[in-house]
Amino acid sequence: MLLINNSDNNSNLDHAGEQEQTTPIEHVLDIPELWETILTYLHPKQHRRLRLVSRRLYLACTPHIHVSLALTSQKHVEVAWDHDFPSKLVSSLRIVSIDQFSPALTHLLDQATKITTLDINVFGLDIDFLQELLNYCPQHLKSLVIRSEGFVSLESIVDTFLQSTAVALQIQSLSLDIGSTGLFETDALSWTIFRSLLDTCVSLVSLSLSAVKVMDIPESLEETDPLHATKAAFPNLVSLTMTLCDISSIGRIRLLRMFPNLHTLDMTCRDDVFQTVREESVDTSPADLGVTDQDLCEQLRYVRVSTRSQSEQEGLFRFLCHLRHLERLELLGMATPEARLLDLAEEWSRNQVSLKQLTLSPKYRKHTDEGLDNVLLKPCFAKLQVLDAWCGPDLILRFWNRETQRSQLPFLDSLRALHLRKEDVVSDLNDGAMEALNRTLKQLPRLVDLTVGTKLEDFGVFQGMGRDPEALLPDPRRVVHTGPMAVDWSGERPFLQTLVIGCSTEFFNHRMGDIPRQVGKRFRFLEDFKFT
Repeated sequence: MLLINNSDNNSNLDHAGEQEQTTPIEHVLDIPELWETILTYLHPKQHRRLRLVSRRLYLACTPHIHVSLALTSQKHVEVAWDHDFPSKLVSSLRIVSIDQFSPALTHLLDQATKITTLDINVFGLDIDFLQELLNYCPQHLKSLVIRSEGFVSLESIVDTFLQSTAVALQIQSLSLDIGSTGLFETDALSWTIFRSLLDTCVSLVSLSLSAVKVMDIPESLEETDPLHATKAAFPNLVSLTMTLCDISSIGRIRLLRMFPNLHTLDMTCRDDVFQTVREESVDTSPADLGVTDQDLCEQLRYVRVSTRSQSEQEGLFRFLCHLRHLERLELLGMATPEARLLDLAEEWSRNQVSLKQLTLSPKYRKHTDEGLDNVLLKPCFAKLQVLDAWCGPDLILRFWNRETQRSQLPFLDSLRALHLRKEDVVSDLNDGAMEALNRTLKQLPRLVDLTVGTKLEDFGVFQGMGRDPEALLPDPRRVVHTGPMAVDWSGERPFLQTLVIGCSTEFFNHRMGDIPRQVGKRFRFLEDFKFT
């Protein structure tokens, strides 16, 4: 990186002279964050072309370019023999379907010495191949993802990882997604090995175990080994994902107690995991464990829970009530009663909790949105940025005031993403629902992400939104940006970046030709457009 500003301040005159000699491009080069953002989108071949523009510019850009390399076959590994390929710039490596070393792969790993992220996605992962791969990437590796569909026991993969001491000690993010082999003893991860994983990875900040069955703490082990006592042992871990966890409610308390600074929790567990200890066992009380739900996860900000029955909801909602710093909540797989949500919202409002994201995805998608409008009016949702629910435009209609022609949604000024995923038919909606949705969307100044699952029959819901597709854009050579004659771009809102809509058969068959004009021209900042 070119250093333009001299640190020697002995002479103001000399310093001023240096500033006068600084070219505009060098001023830009002094902002590494800007270059890192821009050069993220630069292809490695385009990076080499910078040398044709300016060697000085090329050398200044190189430290801020991070190449992501995907190897999906042995043929792709041959890139290692290309002398012009910037191997030393590779920071992220993804290996798919390759299960053995070759001279080209060895050469590539010898050259790519700055790999910080390694993603291994091999159907039948070979332990020897994994061991050799980890031995090649210990110096800068911070993030490791291992995916496999089976044929090898889960414990052997974890043991192999732990044997690579250099990697295990410095790894900050670990993700395991191991498919079932069909044998129970090879699919489960015992509490002893799970604890060994935590004890060895002293730098671990994020842990994700997908389809990894973590077993509960055996009572005999707990009685004989003080290492398994309930204590705050891993303050560095802030993100935990466990999508298949066979622990009891007592095990959950012991588990979460170990992570006092946890910010993110994503759990799919057995039905009784959120029951209180008194409900599960009359012989064990929270006092015996030295901890209760009120003491857990004081720093928790993001909770994603997938539930499989109504029986655990009572304990789950009691657990959520105690979270004082919660910002993002995702409840998946259950029809959430209005009364429960209302109690939660009132409790959070009393404790001045301010949610930024609410996601409600019901089991079997038989969720009623009756009463959800009363919940969203609570103060804890006043600054909501993301609303994602299995609801339709009827929900928006309940907030529409016909007299003032304004929506009474309390989070109009803050909402950035609105996902109404219920697949209604337009003819089944309440009268005025689509009109209320159209007018409400115009009153959301920050909206950039929109999903309307309703089977639309035309583009009427977008009328008056964005820019008029029939009107020409102002000439950039003559446009005025300031003063009374300045162009007012606010009339184009919302500036949608992503859009997902449902459509009827007639819409799909006969109106697809209008999409470039009604969507492409209307929303000029659109990056992604899909049909449900």
